[in-house]
Amino acid sequence: MTALAAGGGLGARRVLAIAVPVVLSNAMAPIQGAVDTAVIGNLGDAAYLAGVGIGAEIFAVIFGVLNFLQISTSGLSAQALGGRDPRRVLNTLARALIIAVALAAVLIAAQAAVAAGGRAWFQASAEAEDLAARYLQVRIWGAPAELGNLALMGWFAGQEMTRRLFQLQLLVSCLNIALNLLFVLGLGMDVDGVALGTALANYAGLGYGLWMARGRARALMPEGWRPEATRLLRRDELLALMALNRDIFLRTLLLAGSFAWMMRLGSGLGDATLAANVVLWQFFIVAAYALDGFAIAAESLVGQAAGARDPAGLRRAAVATSVWAGVLAAAISAALLAVSGPVIDLFTNVADVRALARDYALWAALTPLAGVAAFQLDGIFVGATAAREMRNAMALAVAAYVPLAWAATETLGNAGLWASMHALLLARAGALLAVYPRVEARIGLAPRIG
Repeated sequence: MTALAAGGGLGARRVLAIAVPVVLSNAMAPIQGAVDTAVIGNLGDAAYLAGVGIGAEIFAVIFGVLNFLQISTSGLSAQALGGRDPRRVLNTLARALIIAVALAAVLIAAQAAVAAGGRAWFQASAEAEDLAARYLQVRIWGAPAELGNLALMGWFAGQEMTRRLFQLQLLVSCLNIALNLLFVLGLGMDVDGVALGTALANYAGLGYGLWMARGRARALMPEGWRPEATRLLRRDELLALMALNRDIFLRTLLLAGSFAWMMRLGSGLGDATLAANVVLWQFFIVAAYALDGFAIAAESLVGQAAGARDPAGLRRAAVATSVWAGVLAAAISAALLAVSGPVIDLFTNVADVRALARDYALWAALTPLAGVAAFQLDGIFVGATAAREMRNAMALAVAAYVPLAWAATETLGNAGLWASMHALLLARAGALLAVYPRVEARIGLAPRIG
């Protein structure tokens, strides 16, 4: 899409043109995670798998919390596109990249505190915690690239340029898989090899993404145009952006914290159960990434409707993308139920981990159906930049989830832990649905940032 103005109806072709590349792109990330799990899981010791699981979860929390870079960039670039403002489109990316570099510097400087916090949070064996710390010490140096890629992916998604998002993710994932196989199977490394492969692959992706963004900037603006540094640093626009990012940050912190709470409760059930949940979590990640295709379609289409001050168009975008998301969720759950056994065997050769994963596979396979409404509403609210409502809805859901998960795990063990995760997903959806009419009614009243 080289033209600035977004046009056309909301038929299946347009929705699928946005969503399908994202589904394919996002499929690469869990495949990459699955290869990491399989490579480490076949080293013959559950501690390796638990260590990578803990280390990866620490980064999932970190980058999940900082995912406001992708979320806000997607919504703001979509609204700028709908408002036919190329300067604002480019300023959105420039601000996001500046924030990414600053946040990465803080993470690298604070890596010792991050490692200590991870040890204090999880209740795994000493060996698993040591392996997780080794993983963190290597991967933390890839933070600038991972955060920069979040900003780029949000920028491309908001403009319906999801094919470029797919190209970036394909490069990162394929290179990551190749490097992990080389470092672990070829060179005899273990968790540090997985972490190094991830960091190097993300730097390659950042370079490629910036090259594609440069081409897009040339298409949007006349030759000789340069970024407007004074506009990027204007106090009123920075304050408006930080207010948006603050609410998305708090919402995402609560979401990432709820996932970490599940991992922590699971870590108290023993290394084998923790390792089984790491395997089954791949089911949830596959579903979430696939369904994210239609959530991102909602971000772009709803955002463009918001930028054009079109509440009716917002509703059409919300409905059109949600119908497709529901169909895909049902298909994913059915597929996961059908192949859960062989997939578990592929991930690990540890007998007790395999047995435990099979016992709880049904819970993991049904997460797409439990979560599809929450995922889709997230996309709709991102496009409308309704960050305050997202924050409040998440706070309500998590307030109910935290004690419920603890009580359910104490009473029912791992089954209670998975049941409480389903409850969280449904509570998120209910809280967002309750305030959706308010978002639609006020569309177009929020200040533009650019």
